[in-house]
Amino acid sequence: MESINIKERQRKLLIVDLNLKGNLVIVVGGGNEGLKKVNALLTQDCKILLVSDSTNKQIEDYIKGGKIAFKETKLTNADFLKKYKPFMVLATTDNRELNRRIVEQAKKMRCYAYAADDPEVSDFAFGSVINIEDTVQIAVSTGGRSPAMARKLRMQAEKVFKRLIKKEDIYQIKLQDFARRAAKAKIATFPERRKFLYSVMNDNHIKQLIKAGNLKKAQKRVIEMLGDLN
Repeated sequence: MESINIKERQRKLLIVDLNLKGNLVIVVGGGNEGLKKVNALLTQDCKILLVSDSTNKQIEDYIKGGKIAFKETKLTNADFLKKYKPFMVLATTDNRELNRRIVEQAKKMRCYAYAADDPEVSDFAFGSVINIEDTVQIAVSTGGRSPAMARKLRMQAEKVFKRLIKKEDIYQIKLQDFARRAAKAKIATFPERRKFLYSVMNDNHIKQLIKAGNLKKAQKRVIEMLGDLN
């Protein structure tokens, strides 16, 4: 029993926010699990290719709307992956052995690989995500041990976080992104840019504009503050 406990303690979970923008992600399997993964990827500004021998109504709508690409094929092995250069591959079929083959092939191609039914061979686990206005994402993960419990805990936590994170926080995040990009062209070093971003966050005028919901005027104030640095 002690050896099992030691193993559990050694298995640390690292939650990262992976940048998928512009990269190709292949989802294999058009069932409910594949649909869940497509829905998660649609917020990541990546290229999505679904490979399956069948789809459902929602996936068909995504295909017709140009949100995802689709390759209809009956899969017996993972050789199809060699035709592509994916950044990530998600195996979500109802065939455990096929999922494992897909993961193995993806790893040979140096891709991030995931099998919906086999966390032990996956490079990562999907957390249950609280998404607040497509601006703040909070992940609840059990490291693949219990997706059902991750969903339950996410539902409990979501009520709390949606009360804690106010509209002003969302506006401030968007303004900080605007200020960071604007500052790169004006301020040479990272420490100086960081100092400027904190000054934006603590500026009383900006706080008032944010509270009033006037993001455009807050952005204008940021440009004025950058101009004052001359």
